[in-house]
Amino acid sequence: MKRDGIKETVWVIGMKEVSEVVEEVKKLVESKAVKIDRSNEMDEEIIHALFKNKLLGVLVPEELGGAGLGLLEASKVVEELAKVSCSVAHSTFVHNMAVDGILRFGNEEQKNRFLPILASKKLATAMITEPSGGSDVSNSIKMRAEKSGESYILNGTKTFITNSTHAEIHIVVARTGEGKKGLTAFVVEGNDGIEVTKLNPSGMRGSGLGTVRFNEVEVPEDNVLLGEGSGLKVALGMLAPARVPFSSIALGLAEGCLENTIAYIKRREAFGRKIAEFQFIQFKIAELFADIEAVKRLVYHAAELAGKQDITVLAAMAKLKSSELAKRAADFAVQLHGGYGIISNSYADRAYRDAKTLEIAEGTSEMMKLIISRAVLS
Repeated sequence: MKRDGIKETVWVIGMKEVSEVVEEVKKLVESKAVKIDRSNEMDEEIIHALFKNKLLGVLVPEELGGAGLGLLEASKVVEELAKVSCSVAHSTFVHNMAVDGILRFGNEEQKNRFLPILASKKLATAMITEPSGGSDVSNSIKMRAEKSGESYILNGTKTFITNSTHAEIHIVVARTGEGKKGLTAFVVEGNDGIEVTKLNPSGMRGSGLGTVRFNEVEVPEDNVLLGEGSGLKVALGMLAPARVPFSSIALGLAEGCLENTIAYIKRREAFGRKIAEFQFIQFKIAELFADIEAVKRLVYHAAELAGKQDITVLAAMAKLKSSELAKRAADFAVQLHGGYGIISNSYADRAYRDAKTLEIAEGTSEMMKLIISRAVLS
């Protein structure tokens, strides 16, 4: 789709432009999107392709085997993937969020130990949410981490964890004491003592969503991020900037809905005319396109400011408006596809289910409004 007068940024991963690399992987993802949704299974071939093309190492420094790029580029990657599969985009996003957590809060030894394998072969996840809640991080975490010599023993349950079925590196926030200073973040390697129960969501199917139980899982104290008692800082420090690439997933879904709908209404006829020739339909297309471009500027602006200033409020704004846009775009796609829009596993059907998930995951719309309103009223 042409965007006259809008400059598109070009990034390079190795010797290829990001757009070329993502386009190559997108073709593979698109060919498997329906199967992933139906089976609710992550696809090994896609995971391999993501590693091979450094899309799971986009944030990892070049000297450690990654692409050495930033949040803007990571956002663009998941935006493009989300046009064909929000599930694959979400899996990619969560892995990169875990990578970003180690980049931000890991010491040099931890970075050198974990980042090369996260850029090349081991999928990661971040485990914060528990059955008792997710939004209220400081009070909802019950998982215990008991000190034992030079290690910690973790016991408890995390839920709604993306990549849980395939991840081998986990960033886990557990309780080592009471109150806000009683949380600690760990990098857990492997799956010994870990039991995963796959969940069956309506949206984002095939992203490895599961409930994860820890039974006497031993973690060396060398794997603590930022020191004992810093878990809340690590959790919030990961979540705030991560809402920017998550917003890009919503943006990509909206763009995919628009592109698919335009293709359909250009060939579908009603009352002797192509549906695209009706003016009221054209106006709806214009409104959605304008909204997409407006939200895109907000998301990209937040990504560009990451690392330069606190983007907590800006990221919340991006997450709120992008998820609202995605839901509206998906509804538009279903409506204009008519009966075909409600056929199970069709593009419009998947988009409609995924769009609702986008309003809930990584901070509900209500939490985003709370963050924004507190900043405005202060």
